[in-house]
Amino acid sequence: MNFSWRLESQLQQSMGMTLEVATDNALFEGVLKNFENGLIKLEETVIGYERENRSVSIALSSVNFIKVQF
Repeated sequence: MNFSWRLESQLQQSMGMTLEVATDNALFEGVLKNFENGLIKLEETVIGYERENRSVSIALSSVNFIKVQF
């Protein structure tokens, strides 16, 4: 079993959960909507004058860490 396979398997099991995903220059927090072909897709809630949801796509190769919030 290699790490890449294990991570992809864990991400598939975490669909619908809230994740924190850190890259070199950004921290994203949102609900995991999809993971395929090395691309993590989150729905992030932007808090400002009006609450807004936006989709964020993050390449797995640019991720430094992922935290799953239970």
